[in-house]
Order: sequence, then C-alpha cells, then structure tokens
Amino acid sequence: MQSIERIGAPAQRDLNGSDGYIATMRDFLSKPRVARDFQDLKADAEKLRATGMERESLNERAAEAELDAGRKARVHDEHRHQRLSFPLGLGLATLFVGLDALPANLAAQTFGLDPLPTWGITAVIVGALAAGMWAVTHYKGGWPHGVTIAALAIGLASIGALRFWFLWVTAGDALAAVLEAVALTVFTTMMVWLGVLVLTFTKSRPVSLADRSARVLRHRAERKAAQEIWLGQRLDAARAEFFADAQLFSFRAFQNDASRNQFLEYVRAQLER
Repeated sequence: MQSIERIGAPAQRDLNGSDGYIATMRDFLSKPRVARDFQDLKADAEKLRATGMERESLNERAAEAELDAGRKARVHDEHRHQRLSFPLGLGLATLFVGLDALPANLAAQTFGLDPLPTWGITAVIVGALAAGMWAVTHYKGGWPHGVTIAALAIGLASIGALRFWFLWVTAGDALAAVLEAVALTVFTTMMVWLGVLVLTFTKSRPVSLADRSARVLRHRAERKAAQEIWLGQRLDAARAEFFADAQLFSFRAFQNDASRNQFLEYVRAQLER
C-alpha cells in the first residue's frame, strides 16, 4: 500500500464518544485508495473465514471417512496385514498370471488346432489359473479351501502333462520333454503362488475405495490448511500496513495521545470484525 502522508486530514480535534471516531474513520476512508484497501481487507478476511470453515468441514469428513474405512476393514478382516490397494494388487496379480500366457500356449498347442482356437484355449487356461488364485485367496478355511487347493494342483499337473505331450511329440526326446515340462510347470506354479501372495496382501475393493476416499479428503484438508495459513499471513501483513497508514493519519487528526490511541483501537476493531 502507498503511504497516506499526502492524504488531506481534517483539522486537529479532540473527540469524545464513538460517533466522533466514526466520523474520523469516514474522513480516513474518504480517499478512494484507502477505501479500496479497506474493502480488500474485508474481502480477504471473509475469504479467510470461509477457507477456515471449509478446512474444518473437510477435516470432519476425512475423519468420518477414515472411521468408515476402519470399520469396513474390520468387517472384511483386513485391518492387520492388507497393505496394497485394490487396483495395484489386481494389476500385479494380472501381470503374474499374464506372464504364463506363452507357457500356457504350449499346453494349448497339444490339441493341434488352428492358431485362433489355440489362443482361445490359452486364454481359458490363463483364466482358470487366475480363478484359482482368487479362490485360494478368498476361501481361507474349511473344506472349500481344501477343494480349491486340490483343484488347482490337479490343474497344474494337467497343464504339465499337456506340455510334456506336446514337447515329446515335437522334439521326440522323452527326457528333454520331461525336463522342459517340469521347468515350465514350476514356473507356472511360482506365478500362481506370487499372485496368491499379492492378493493376500491386497485390500478388498470396498475397503480400498473407502481408504482412497479418506486419503483424498485428508489431502484436500491439508491443502486447504496451507491455503488458510497463506491467506492469514497475507491478511496480517495487509492489516499491519493499513494500520500504519491509520497511525500516520491519527497524528494529523488528533492533538493528544489518548484520543489518538482510542481512534487506533477503533480502527483495529473495525479491521478484526
């Protein structure tokens, strides 16, 4: 703000009562530049109050979202070891099962079909492996878990047998076919195991969505708090500069310190309203 040393002030006076200070304040604000600065201060103060209210609202919503995420995690028994978000865990599990596409294609070629049906069978094999990974993760106890493990083991053994047959027919060496089929089946088993491990540490979709919502709200609240701090600092600096101009004006408007101080207190009260 510019200095107001050149602002014309009323004749020096001693005032009693708030009406006199109101009149002096009007004289102080009679200049367009001072009035504009005062209105800007009021607008900034209102913006600061609105930002503070919005920050408080976001903090409350973030706290409620965090409580909701915690409740959902307890309901799904995921409050202890699940750390990966649902999209990340699903993506990693898909990557692991996708790495077995080419080895699975060797098993599919055993049927001697055209390329398109062969890749269709490959997709079925990969999909079955993915379903097995999901089932092992979600059936954690009882007979469903045992049936799932047994079905997955039978499936892996069947895929290994198909690979052995294809490699034996094409290469004609039984020992080499056995070794390659075993190696590929071990690779497939490792990919399935890694997928199961990743899914075990992956949050369910409802819990992951609740966590994401809580994080987004908390991040918005933190950004709003930073904005509130910045607005507060800017407002304090502008108030200090405006108050300094009011002090210069008061030296020309009043003859004694008591009236001058009372006027400045009135100005301070107007700035903080």
